[in-house]
Amino acid sequence: MMRAMRTVFLVGLFVFAFAGPGLAQKPGAQPQRDPSILTEAPVDDLVDRERTLPYLAYTLGELHYLAYACEGPDIQTWRDRMVELLAMEAADNGRFRDRLIDSFNEGYRAQQRYRARCGVEADAERRALAHRGRDLSEMMRSAYFD
Repeated sequence: MMRAMRTVFLVGLFVFAFAGPGLAQKPGAQPQRDPSILTEAPVDDLVDRERTLPYLAYTLGELHYLAYACEGPDIQTWRDRMVELLAMEAADNGRFRDRLIDSFNEGYRAQQRYRARCGVEADAERRALAHRGRDLSEMMRSAYFD
């Protein structure tokens, strides 16, 4: 339970700290998503750590690609958050750790295929991903603490 609490807090903090300022800027329609890309899990399953954390890792991978592609190769913010997530949630669990890493890499590759260039659409995608990360964190928090 403490591990889940730390994860929820960490992810929520990073989503708000790094993507929060962008959430209030440039309102507009969200870009169309490729249906082959991972879709949101049903609400009942979001409190399941085995499904939620890989989805969160996938989202971090997507954010990492967008930051890397649009801000340059020195931007490692979301990768660093993934490393922290791994240290807290899967430091001693090789199979689950590998699953989280695979999810992160899959999210990165999905955005790499989907996003050809940066601009208004990439900014809208970042906001949508930040919202998703915040929602996942809030669902995990409420499952454990409400």
